[in-house]
Amino acid sequence: MGMDTPGALYGFAPPTLTGHTVKIPGWTGRLRIAHITDLHFGVVTPMAIQREAVAQVNAAKPQLTVLTGDFICRGRSFLDRMTETLSAIDGPKLAVLGNHDHWSDGPGVRAALERAEVEVLENAWTRFGVGEDALPIVGLDDYGTDHHDVDLATRGLGATPALALSHNPESAPLLWGRGGPKVVLSGHTHGGQLHVQGWTEAIWRKLVNVKYLSGFYTEEGFQVYVNPGVGASVVPWRYGRPAMRTVSVLNLEGG
Repeated sequence: MGMDTPGALYGFAPPTLTGHTVKIPGWTGRLRIAHITDLHFGVVTPMAIQREAVAQVNAAKPQLTVLTGDFICRGRSFLDRMTETLSAIDGPKLAVLGNHDHWSDGPGVRAALERAEVEVLENAWTRFGVGEDALPIVGLDDYGTDHHDVDLATRGLGATPALALSHNPESAPLLWGRGGPKVVLSGHTHGGQLHVQGWTEAIWRKLVNVKYLSGFYTEEGFQVYVNPGVGASVVPWRYGRPAMRTVSVLNLEGG
């Protein structure tokens, strides 16, 4: 189904694979990653869409896959299916939790991810790669449910250029303020879910106080990327290109 067909515009279509080149100032390496978010395993998002997202990730052959939260919709009944599906992603995987995960069962979601060989970063950072080009990756726990701890997440990092994962993009300025995390990858908003040009972003900004809704935002040399995600938590429908189900491949380069 093409992305310009009515069915696709209304969201009854598989995720779209998008590619971007992202510069990380001060870093000297190169890294190809896949970014998926807001899978929302549950009755609202068909399993066929989840499996297609995994297939697109594997077809892109990233060196690393990062997942930025909201793995489930409501309750624990889909945790086993989530584990089985995410186990099929090839290669190393890093993740942070989102608000729905904590609302339902944060420890249970973490355990299910670990069974799928996904490393969960809870206010912590790690290095990916070897030698001087290894990239620090910061994982900030969910901002919207007050599980975040920026001090803990960046402890010992200093001003070393880093990539950060945070479910809620509104936390990005807190991470930028530490100097090291130059680029933040997020989700949470579903791109507005029902995106009407000229209206949706203004409504979210004024009524929900959301500044970062979909795509890339740059402020004073720092960036946040808001991936619209794969699943849905309330209604299955999506409308408008900024809200289309998305699997992102990011080619990270030193800047």
